[in-house]
Order: sequence, then C-alpha cells, then structure tokens
Amino acid sequence: MKSLLLLAAVCTLLSASGLVCDPDTDCFYVPARLAAGRAPALLLLMCNGAVKADIDSFRFVADSLGWVMATCHRTRNHVDVEVNDAAVVRTTGKLLGRFPVDSGRVYLFGFSGQGVQGLASMYLHPDLFQGVAAVCAHAGVNELAVWEELAGHQVHLVTRTEDWNRTANDRMLAEFRSHGLAAQLEMTPGEHSAGPRAELLEAARWLDSSYEK
Repeated sequence: MKSLLLLAAVCTLLSASGLVCDPDTDCFYVPARLAAGRAPALLLLMCNGAVKADIDSFRFVADSLGWVMATCHRTRNHVDVEVNDAAVVRTTGKLLGRFPVDSGRVYLFGFSGQGVQGLASMYLHPDLFQGVAAVCAHAGVNELAVWEELAGHQVHLVTRTEDWNRTANDRMLAEFRSHGLAAQLEMTPGEHSAGPRAELLEAARWLDSSYEK
C-alpha cells in the first residue's frame, strides 16, 4: 500500500512539469500521455554523464511513444565498465521503484563508449534490460555475453559509412542474429558521430515494434 501511495504521489508531483531530478543528478521524465498500462522506459547514457539537458533534447521521443525516460549521471567514458554498470543498475532501481514502468521493457541508449556500456549492462543483467540502442559502438564487451540468456532481446545498431567501428557493427549484427537476438543495423553517411536526435526516435520505434509480447 505504501508503495502505491508513493507512486501516486510521484505521479502527482510530475503532472505539472513531467520532469524531476534527484540529489544524484539522475533525471526522470514521465510524458503527459503514457503508453497503456505500465510504460516502456528508455535510460540515456552519455559520454560525460547524462544531465537534465539530455532529457530536454530527447523528451520528444518519450512524448511520441508514451515512454518514461531517465538519465544516469554517474556513468561516463574512461571509467571501468563494472563501475559504470553499478551506476546504471542503481538508477534503474529508482526508475522501476518510483515510476509506472514495465519492468520487462527497460531499454538503454548510448553513443560510442556509452553504447558499449549499454551493451555491457544488458549482457550482465538480461533480466533487467530488454534491449539497447547503440550508436557507433564496438564489440569490446561481447565476451561478457551469455548468449543463451539473451535470446529474444533486442539491439538496434547505428553506424556511419566512415565510422572506425563500422566493421565491428557488421560483425555484431551477424553475431546477435546467430544467437537469437532481434537485431537491426542502420548505416548513414559520415564519420564517427552521435547523429541527429531523430535517430533515437526511429530506434525506439523499432524496439517497440520488434518486442515479442
């Protein structure tokens, strides 16, 4: 009963702005119109630590799909994968405990090193993360994958024609599919770069459509 009252209080607090940030600088956004039932959630990982401005940049994705969106501030590049992973798990615990989120449909998004981190966290916690949208990532953490635990999970990869990780993305696509993951690779012109914001919306739409209910 207490947890339901807490959830109701949080949703009431969010109803005015839809956005709240906590003392850890993690931010959470609940759109005015949620997907039916408990909504899927998208956790943003950024190279220098995600902040409120990242929610502001990508909230149109949450608004378009009716998903909850959150940022993990403490994960960043040039930090040990397991240290970052602990931060990701901590933020996800708050996301699941305080907001109307479908615990079976939590997704991670990251560019470059944080795309790699998203993959690592999915490999380490397949029960916690259903999939990843990774832009210009590499396969350096694939040794963490226990493939029989990942069948049915989803990975949306994006690379560029001149990206130094392009070949790695081709290999990852084949490997994911061979192990029963739903996987897609989008390639666009250019070098290693984060790309337009609309890419995340397209990735999230693919994750939504390819989810096996």
